[in-house]
This record gives sequence, C-alpha cells and structure tokens, in this order.
Amino acid sequence: LELRRFSHIKTSTFRQRDMNAFIEATKWPMGFEPDDTTSLLQCTIVNERTSVEASVGQHVHQTGQFVVALSGLVGLALGRNRVAFPPSSAAWVPPGCRHEGFLGEGAVSLYCLINPEWAAMLPAEPYRLLLSPMVIEMLKHFSTLPRRFPMHSHEARLAGVLFEELAAAPKLPISFVLFPDHPALKRIAESILQSPQLDRPAASWAQETAMSERTLARLVLKETGLSFGAWRLKIAMLTATQKLLAGERAEEVAAYLGYAAPSAFSSAFRRVFGTSPSTFRNAELSLRKNSPPKHPITLD
Repeated sequence: LELRRFSHIKTSTFRQRDMNAFIEATKWPMGFEPDDTTSLLQCTIVNERTSVEASVGQHVHQTGQFVVALSGLVGLALGRNRVAFPPSSAAWVPPGCRHEGFLGEGAVSLYCLINPEWAAMLPAEPYRLLLSPMVIEMLKHFSTLPRRFPMHSHEARLAGVLFEELAAAPKLPISFVLFPDHPALKRIAESILQSPQLDRPAASWAQETAMSERTLARLVLKETGLSFGAWRLKIAMLTATQKLLAGERAEEVAAYLGYAAPSAFSSAFRRVFGTSPSTFRNAELSLRKNSPPKHPITLD
C-alpha cells in the first residue's frame, strides 16, 4: 500500500522502514537458558534485539515468563497481534503459550522465568499485571543473583515472597494497546509512535491510507476492539511515558502530543494510567536510581 504524503506533516525517517525493523524480537543474554526448569525463579535484563531475518518467530517455553516493561516500547507478539504495555507493568506468559517478545529501539525489559511447578499455580492464559515499586525492585535484585540457588537458602525464601507478590498483583486484560498485522495499521501505529499528532483529524489518517474515515474506524475496531481515537491515544501515551521519563516537563509533552493545554493532557493521561504525569514520572525515576547493570549475568 503506497502512502501519500501531506505537505503539512513532517516526514519521519521511520516512515521509510517496515514496522518489523522498528520493533524487533528480543535477544537473550549470552549463556542465559530460558528453559532451565531446575531454577525456581530466575530474572534477567533484556535490552538487545534480533533482526527479523535471525528471529525464530513465535515459540514456546517450558517455563512461565513475566515480561516486565522497564523503559521504552516493550511487548509481545501473540498470534496475529503485537501487544505493547507501559513501564511498571508486565505480562504473564504461561508455559506452552506461543509468543515472541519484542523491543522498540532503545527499550529495556526484564524477564522473570518461573519453574513449571510454580507456573501451574498461575492462570493458564496470558494476562497483564500492574507492579508495585517494591516488586520491581525485587525483580531487579534477582537479575543480579546467580541463576541457581539452594532450595532452602535465603534467596529461595525471597523468591517465594516475590512469586506471591507477582501472583497477587492486580490482573488486567492482556492488551494495553495492540499493534495489528494489517499493513495500513502498522504504518499508522509507527507514525503515531514517532509523531503522535493527536490534533490531527482522523480523516487525514484515513486519506493517507487510501480509506474512507468510516472504513478506517471499522478496521481499527475489528483489529483492536477500540475506536480509532482510543487506539491512537494509547499508542501516543506510550510515547508520552518515554518523554516524561527522559525528563521532559508535562507541558512540553502535552505540546508535543498536540494538546492545546497541559490540563487536557493531564486528564487524558490520568484516564489511561490512573495517575497524573508528574506522579508517574517521579515514581518511575525513583525506581531507576538503583537499577542493576544492563548485563548483570556473568557471560559464559
């Protein structure tokens, strides 16, 4: 599908690239074994990506996985859809569930692998969960520990506490925002991530994809379950979180997203995340003060 350009819209360098190049599969740290069923619980920071050509595609593991978004665009490919979720949240992937983790450019995730016996105590379907600051710090701590520890050690007891906290975390539907496989919606999602333009009329997006506004609205509803406006807002809020965590003020982010007033941005942000932009940023930045190194596991 060939896209028509508008003279009033800035051309993004990402427009010339396929979505698969912008969002690439995760790459495990060297020596890390995700199917090690002898460990009760093991965590690792994942911030490297695999090219589309080298990716194994959707696959399964013997262990269960909590995929934690630390910064940037983090998510999962599940079936036909890519599901992205914001910082301080995670997704549960049960053993045997076909999936593929993905990262946007510069994103950082944390994977918490759960022994099959413990995983059997959790739901058999993927879901999203909200993580408290304490749980995130515990997960980061475990990413610095040896991969295996004695069954009756202090680490094993702490792992039990962490597992109970993860199991008790508030559960939400798996999809925060979907990135469908439909070529036109892929391009729209990529463009929104790079330049949200929330003040841009839906009719303009429809025209760029050679659709009527009604056809685009129906397609988005069919593929994501959301109206075009709600879908666009959630994608834009992923960009908003990144800018807030980069130190930009709410007023600056509001202007970048296309809001006429910071108060309108704050209201929209609160509807999506349940908290104000400043509270979100302060809480997230406080978590980063004692973050572990990017490659905490000793390489073999």
